[in-house]
Amino acid sequence: MEEQVINGRRRFFKWLGSALLAVLALAFGDSVAERSKFLRSQSKPLRIPLDIPQGVSFYGDVIVLHSEGQYKALSAHCTHLGCIVDRREGNHLVCPCHGSRYSLEGKVLKGPAIRDLTPLRFTINKKEKSLIIERPA
Repeated sequence: MEEQVINGRRRFFKWLGSALLAVLALAFGDSVAERSKFLRSQSKPLRIPLDIPQGVSFYGDVIVLHSEGQYKALSAHCTHLGCIVDRREGNHLVCPCHGSRYSLEGKVLKGPAIRDLTPLRFTINKKEKSLIIERPA
């Protein structure tokens, strides 16, 4: 009799473990698929019209600096933990998560970040009048 109780408990816990795994797979399967879809969309080149205003412009995960017809593109991912640097305060680019500050050229001014923002390659398509920024894969 005691062995039947132990076997019953084992079956129950095996069933419970399988059910929990199934629930986790359902719960996280969609978020993994969505994250994968988001990352694939982020790896596509970003096209921005050349007539952007002078100064600093934020485009999601990209920062564009425009000065007298010269452009520079930077990754907006903070080099500390990857938050999106999304604001300018005076002559600083500021990470909203932990307060890292960068110069307008992307150089670290104040941590916790210790690396500069990553420059991004881009081309200018004069026919389309657009800046085409390559994002890392």
